[in-house]
Amino acid sequence: MQRQRGMALLVVLLLLAVMVTMASSMTQRFRMEWQRTYSLQVQQQNYWYLLGSETLIAKILTQDFNDSPEKNSLAQYWATEGQVFPVENSLLQGVIRDSQACFNLNSLADANDSTEDTSASTTTSYRAQVFQDLLITLEIDEYRAQQITAALQDWLDSNTTARSAGAEDSEYEALQPSYLPANNLMQDVSELRAVKGVDATLYRRLLPYVCVLPEKTLQINVNTLRPHQAPLLAALFLNTLSTEEARSILEQRPREGWDSVAEFLELNALSNTAAAGNKVQSALTIKSVYFLATMQAETDSYPTRLISLFQRQNNNQVTVIRRHLGGIE
Repeated sequence: MQRQRGMALLVVLLLLAVMVTMASSMTQRFRMEWQRTYSLQVQQQNYWYLLGSETLIAKILTQDFNDSPEKNSLAQYWATEGQVFPVENSLLQGVIRDSQACFNLNSLADANDSTEDTSASTTTSYRAQVFQDLLITLEIDEYRAQQITAALQDWLDSNTTARSAGAEDSEYEALQPSYLPANNLMQDVSELRAVKGVDATLYRRLLPYVCVLPEKTLQINVNTLRPHQAPLLAALFLNTLSTEEARSILEQRPREGWDSVAEFLELNALSNTAAAGNKVQSALTIKSVYFLATMQAETDSYPTRLISLFQRQNNNQVTVIRRHLGGIE
């Protein structure tokens, strides 16, 4: 009888242990599901806050364009930094950058893959020389700079014939893992990392100076270049202008910028840059069309990031033409 009672007690204890284990597992799963649901809810809330931020940015840009339709400068409202907007249980912050205060990598794409178009070929050659000189200014040796420039042009053109020192399908297929060049315009600056010869160190070094726009033009706004981007300005003049001279020019720029490219080119500091030819004038502007906004909403330590590319229309209104949600700096 006592043995039966002992067995019954053991069964009860086993059942109790199983029930406690099940209850603990159910509680843990409930907490995980609740946390996941709350996280999704917060992210969705942040996303709508960011879309609202887009609307605010569009209004700021439109106001600046209407106030000064023929030029943009760092004295305008869009260039204000460090603002944080508190909303209910959240914080919104962001920064707007002129996407024409950088070298458009897509400008290295041939306007016409045929060599019959001499003017297009000459223009592309100038842009390739600018990019190559930028690499050299950033302490990349000349031969490697030539290789990277050629590989980037091969990445962008529509054919599969490699340039001298360039790279096409066979070079990328030999990698592990293998892949193929886009043979098309880049959609994001991060694609540069996939181009042969561009390692992580060089990619990070280039980021302040390069960008990707949905067109093949090169129009750099001298009113919105920042002093730390002096190497890019020097490269535009094919390094007949030193980096120190370029930085001095940007630091002494009028508060509201120059009123025309011609006024900028008349600076005494540019008197010895004739070797760059007339092409440098066509690569400069004081009026920008593209602006990139990097926004972040944070709720209960859950941050959500949105990067939006705005395009200026003929009526000075702006349109969001590209969004990228998530990611880190």
